[in-house]
Amino acid sequence: MSTSTTSTASTAPTTANVAADTSSSSSSSPSLQFTLRSKTVVQSQTSPAYGKNDKLYHSDQAQECKHIEYSSDGALIAYVHTTHIEVRRSESCEVYARIERPNVSFVSFSPMNSFLLTWERCSPELNNNDSNLVVWDLVTCKVLHQTGQRYCNQDQWPLVRWTDDEMLAGRLVQNEIHFYNGRNIGLAAKKLRLPDLASFEFAPGEQRGGYRFSVFVPERKGAIPGMCRIYTYPNTNEHNSHISFFKANEAKMFWNCSGDALLIHTATDTDKTGKSYYGETGLWYLSLDGTSFSLGIKGPIHDVKWAPHCNNFVVCYGNPFQSTMFNAKGAPIIDFGSLPRNTVRFSPNGKLLMLGGFGNLQGDMDFWDLTKFKRVASTTAHCAVYTEWAADSVHLLTAVLSPRIRVDNGVKLFRYDGSIVFKQDIPELYQVLWRPQSAHAFADLPIVYPSATQLQQTSSPPPQKYTPPSLRALQAAAPAKPVQSPSEINPPGFKIHIPLTGASSTSPTNTSPVPTGGRRRGAGIDTSTSAPKPAAQPQKSPAEEQRDKRIAVLEKKLKDIADLKTRRDNGDPLPPKQLGIIETEKKLQDELDTLKKQ
Repeated sequence: MSTSTTSTASTAPTTANVAADTSSSSSSSPSLQFTLRSKTVVQSQTSPAYGKNDKLYHSDQAQECKHIEYSSDGALIAYVHTTHIEVRRSESCEVYARIERPNVSFVSFSPMNSFLLTWERCSPELNNNDSNLVVWDLVTCKVLHQTGQRYCNQDQWPLVRWTDDEMLAGRLVQNEIHFYNGRNIGLAAKKLRLPDLASFEFAPGEQRGGYRFSVFVPERKGAIPGMCRIYTYPNTNEHNSHISFFKANEAKMFWNCSGDALLIHTATDTDKTGKSYYGETGLWYLSLDGTSFSLGIKGPIHDVKWAPHCNNFVVCYGNPFQSTMFNAKGAPIIDFGSLPRNTVRFSPNGKLLMLGGFGNLQGDMDFWDLTKFKRVASTTAHCAVYTEWAADSVHLLTAVLSPRIRVDNGVKLFRYDGSIVFKQDIPELYQVLWRPQSAHAFADLPIVYPSATQLQQTSSPPPQKYTPPSLRALQAAAPAKPVQSPSEINPPGFKIHIPLTGASSTSPTNTSPVPTGGRRRGAGIDTSTSAPKPAAQPQKSPAEEQRDKRIAVLEKKLKDIADLKTRRDNGDPLPPKQLGIIETEKKLQDELDTLKKQ
């Protein structure tokens, strides 16, 4: 098998535009970076050119590298080799630490990069049954704490979890959560015990009054429901909120950005009704103040994600597929249509949304502008296993990874307009990771919709029906249909549940008045009498007519703004575009007053 790598740049006209945009903003924005690992290559690539960066770490002896992992802030990267772990600075490639530890399977950085957590399988040769889970000091490379953990998988990792400030740490041990001083892990400061306790999650960010965490207990035999609770450390004797549910053998808990509410995605191993081979799923909401409810979604739940900067969330569910954004009250905001999508990815700035269909689907992707609720572009990434936004909220990286897919391995870098910025074929590609970076470090660029010419050159042509030879000349002579932008075509099932500006749900369907002396036709009532015609109005000058039209437009806009303000005060979520309309109220009122005085 050939181990050479080939790279190609997109020839679409948008590629030049992307390069120009990237170079123009490079002075104010940092470079993007991703790292990949294959059977023969380990290397980091940086924007805008991409390709192997000789200034960063790269190796052609990739057989020795078993895993790569970035720290949560992207400052450090760990290369896990067969005999040791090498930690380097992401930007300069300078060696930060080297830990001699063979056969490590999982690594994880603490949130502030003070510690490194490692786990390897128990082995009689290493005699590590009681010391295969280790906490290392990254400055001194010394062992701070070690204990035994017989089993571990990707869903359970990391086995030791820290709060964002590293002041508190916790570990699940046989139906108990052991809490430690985050800077001095060893002796447990507190313990929380619950029967059959399966998992816990710390809330993100800083919380006043203590550290919040959630726990999950699965459904048990004897018709005992599963449950989820929210606690505030150090008070582990009383919980803040509680919800119980059936059909929950396992669950994933997702905190929102503010750390005061979470979504619980439950699942069962089997479906007793026989409708699904993969079991049953459910989605539940629980907040710190005790609010809880089920979303009542029917059918399998494929993916769920919180928006990065607000309390809205998107769910892909059902068969046939459906994708919907909900608010914190569980009310739908927008249905994105009934297209086959099972993956949700928000851009880091929260303005764009990628809905994709991967796995056993075709790899179609839709990019949505959440400021206008419009589809920007659609494209395809066949067989993609990894999909993730860059920190600049402009680029999306997809990768076909082995051993999930053993052919056509490689990476593609898309822009949100559907154009391909960079493409590289890499045989037996195992792992790809974006370097985590703060979204605030990048310029907040406006969303630019692709033109019809760009769409025609970047989109793949649809499959053509068979045409007999006698009709091919007529088909060739027929005028080509114009390419429509995805923003002009809504997918089937698309619906905005928020009332649009200017729409009134209380307006009657027929507003024409019935004359005083007449009755409606068709009801067997005389309609011969009619109201007297009004006297003829004096003719207005063109300037006066133009002024009256402008006054009517302004009054209508001010009425719409008043409706929006009422909805905002009632707590209804408004998209950014409508919030901007509210800010124009004073300007419109001043213009209206001026016209009325003329």
